[in-house]
Formats: sequence, structure tokens, C-alpha cells
Amino acid sequence: MYRTQIGEKIADYRRKNGLTLREFSQQTNLSTALLSQLERNIGNPTLGILSALAEAMGMTVSELVEQKVENSEMILRREQRKTIVMHQGQAMYDILACDTCHANLELLLLTLEAGAETANGYSSHVQAEEVAYILQGEVTIDVDGERFVLREEDTMRILPGRKHCLWNHTEREGKILFVKSRV
Repeated sequence: MYRTQIGEKIADYRRKNGLTLREFSQQTNLSTALLSQLERNIGNPTLGILSALAEAMGMTVSELVEQKVENSEMILRREQRKTIVMHQGQAMYDILACDTCHANLELLLLTLEAGAETANGYSSHVQAEEVAYILQGEVTIDVDGERFVLREEDTMRILPGRKHCLWNHTEREGKILFVKSRV
């Protein structure tokens, strides 16, 4: 799961360089008590503390706080998916990608029953761009007051801040794959 492993990085650095807590404390100008807590992942270091640690360890602050994510954590099994149900079950979003590393990318599967809409009104994402890909059926998408009919295998890019809603104007269930990227 999501966790930054600063403590492990500090302990590994000390071991590899044969440093005691006291010696590392002298290099960083941080107390041995604080370093001990950080190695045990206790506390919440300030940017100044992170900077002192990174400098002493010969790395950037980004490298110090970068998280380790195992490949196995990137798998989301079907039975682990979260589903967002809207409008008495007529519209359902399945979240298809795990959020292990708080990525800037979301993958959603929208199932839209015949005659159903995605929202009462428009939705808009100021900090995100979306791509909608029609897997099954046919839907109408309204973007800033312009309506477009999308059929199977059609794609539409929705730029940040554009108001939009979808509705299934047919008698057949629609499935739309959304890729959402934070900008």
C-alpha cells in the first residue's frame, strides 16, 4: 500500500556507510532522538529536516521521499474494484485502476442503462482532462452545450474545465471507458 519509506532509507544509508546514529546526527545536525524516530517511521519531518537528510545522504529530497511500489501492488482484481452507483443504479462507475501510488491517472468504466444520464446537470473537472471511449452501445455527450452522438469505438477528448454530461438515448446498455488525467 501507499507508504513512503524514509526510515528504511535512513537506516540503510547508515548501515551501508557504517555510521552510528551519533555520527549521522553530527553529519545532519539533527538529534539522535529525532533520527531514531524517523528510522522507525515515527513523526512527520519538516521540509528542512528532509533537506538536511537528503543532503547528508547525497540525494535530492524527491529521491528521499519517493515511495517504493511493488509490481504486485499495481494489480486490481475484479472483486477488489470499487463501484460508484448513481441514479438508483442506472449509472455505475467501476474504478479500474488501483491507487497504490496516488497516480495522476484514473481509469473508469461507466455502465449507463438505457435512457439513463450521468448527472443532474453538468460535471466539470478543472484539474483533469478526460478521454471517453465507447466500448458498447451509443451515447449522446453534451460538452458546453454542444451535443455529439458517439458510437462503439468512438473516442472523445474532454479538456479541463469543459462542462459535460452523457446520456444513453438508446434501448441498449452503454459502456464507456474513461481515462482521466490530472493536469
